[in-house]
Amino acid sequence: MASNAERHAALVREIEAHNYRYYVLDDPAVSDADFDALLRELREIEAREPALATSASPTQKVGGEVRAGVVKVKREHRMFSLDNAYSAEDMGEFVRRVREGLSDADVPRFCVEPKLDGASVEVVYDGGVIVQATTRGDGETGEDITENVRTIRGVPGTIPHTGKLTVRGEVVIFRKDLEVMNREREAEGLEPFANPRNAAAGAVRMMDPREVARRPLRALFYQAVEVEQRCDTHGAALAWLAELGLPTHRKEVVVPWDGVMAAIGAIDAARRDYPYETDGAVVKVDSFRQQAILGFTSKFPKWAVAYKFAAERATTVVRSIEINVGRTGALTPVAILDPVELSGTTVSRASLHNADQIRELDLRVGDRVVIEKAGEIIPQVLEVETSARTGALEPFAMPDTCPACGTKAVSRLLEEDRAEATLRCPNRNCPAQVMAKIHYFARRFAMDVASLGLVLVQQLVDAGMVRDVADLYVLDATRVASLDRMGKKSAENVIASIAASRERTLDRLLCGLGIPQVGQVAARQLAEEGETLERMLSWSPEDLRQHAGNIRGFGPKMVDSIAQFFADPVERSLMQKLVELGVGRPQPREAPAPEGPLTGSSFCVTGVLSRKRDDVHADLKARGATIHESVKKGTTYLVAGEKTGKTKLDQAKKHGTKVITEAELTELLGA
Repeated sequence: MASNAERHAALVREIEAHNYRYYVLDDPAVSDADFDALLRELREIEAREPALATSASPTQKVGGEVRAGVVKVKREHRMFSLDNAYSAEDMGEFVRRVREGLSDADVPRFCVEPKLDGASVEVVYDGGVIVQATTRGDGETGEDITENVRTIRGVPGTIPHTGKLTVRGEVVIFRKDLEVMNREREAEGLEPFANPRNAAAGAVRMMDPREVARRPLRALFYQAVEVEQRCDTHGAALAWLAELGLPTHRKEVVVPWDGVMAAIGAIDAARRDYPYETDGAVVKVDSFRQQAILGFTSKFPKWAVAYKFAAERATTVVRSIEINVGRTGALTPVAILDPVELSGTTVSRASLHNADQIRELDLRVGDRVVIEKAGEIIPQVLEVETSARTGALEPFAMPDTCPACGTKAVSRLLEEDRAEATLRCPNRNCPAQVMAKIHYFARRFAMDVASLGLVLVQQLVDAGMVRDVADLYVLDATRVASLDRMGKKSAENVIASIAASRERTLDRLLCGLGIPQVGQVAARQLAEEGETLERMLSWSPEDLRQHAGNIRGFGPKMVDSIAQFFADPVERSLMQKLVELGVGRPQPREAPAPEGPLTGSSFCVTGVLSRKRDDVHADLKARGATIHESVKKGTTYLVAGEKTGKTKLDQAKKHGTKVITEAELTELLGA
């Protein structure tokens, strides 16, 4: 007779196999009753021997303990974004760059697969069990969601692999599962989810794994990290993941360069029959060796691209036009539409940008319009079907006053001495502006206050608890708990999330403040120059202009915008309050290069090399050298690999930079 441990192991294997057939293959082999019987037997064994109830057991899919707070994890290998392509010409350019980056004898093949539309995750197995799972985050750092991912039934708690394995994928909800879930939510009086992506993305970051377990989440893995010793190609790696019992989308094909567009077309034609949402195709160089040669830019892998399908269009009717007041006071008209399905989303609103667009479209309430999603995200009105217009529809007129506070709207004069199309509310205390500024401050790309959604922000502003972003940091859980639909635990989570945001670095704080013309990249550059907000506030206007003007890529208009923002007494007062509240950590600076034989020398490395460019850069930095992304005044050496472009060589000649081959570089490094 088998021991409890032996029977437990056999049941785990059988249940995981059934989970794989049900959640991955969509081909169940047993009835729900039979599956429940297996799970019940497993629980009984674990009740007799609690030591067997590890985190890898299928019984733990119901969810573990509530997370105490958001934990950030710096990952070993960065998760890069993908560059986008929108046409055959774009794809032709991508293929051309790939072929130029490889030797003539190194002919690439490409893996083409559906681009999944969900929430990106990274999962790490060690010794055959899940040890960590994280969100994408900023690519280098993500949130720990290990307990949440363990609840996803299609993700095996154990795999037949004893080493360490890192896999990346997308958490999704199938369309049919979303329909069932929405019917249940509506029966409970809750708002249905608009699309599978929102439902999945919101679930993976929940604090309570038990709530996550109630959603019909699935994970589909599209990448194995650092498996070149086992597999030669991306396609082979996906096949190996499937052998381990890990779910993949199982629809990838490998084609030569001239078959890429046909493969993309096949996915486009079939995507409405897929059980999950997809908004494009991902094209990757299949060979890991070739991927290593091609390398990365600062943002994207050079060996992969996301082809975005053309936006879908739909026809509906405009029922009214509302005015939205943004964080800068801009009054933006929004069309309220008869709800219509578009790209897997129920659309009932569309931005109209400004009065000029309404005039150009000749749009009137009651018109039938054609809409599409710009970049698959923001619905916009493309055209008005004026031929379908019946009766005398009145032209729309923008209001003279702000709909949120009643202040008279104004239009700013541009350099050309003409009024801009956008009307603005000049009242900085306008509740709509305050709400929009706080919501922007809390966004993930800024201060990332996870629990602070738009509805809660509106409640806080309406209740007079928050008048600016600094007020967030003096809130207490008791007052927050007094708001509608806010219990004690939810309020504590909000306060904990706000407290955690104090530790965001200066670049995130500057981004959240919404300095005009300063986005995420510029905020990081400015933060590296300023180091702390307190130091920046101590600068004179002349000092500030000089520091900002020294930053590469900052033109006169951006410098003026920064100077005006820091000179504004209201903004200075707010920033001073944030400093006194201890919000924002000093911006970390990149560690200086170590002293070495190449200290004082700078290198620009280009062309096709025999090894990864990152490895070459690492060798140079280890010997004290500085790396330049382009040849400029002061660049000591241009390392010219195969297929070096004429532009780089011309720049080297212009600046007196010495051009050396990879072989000469090897000798230099050896010396």
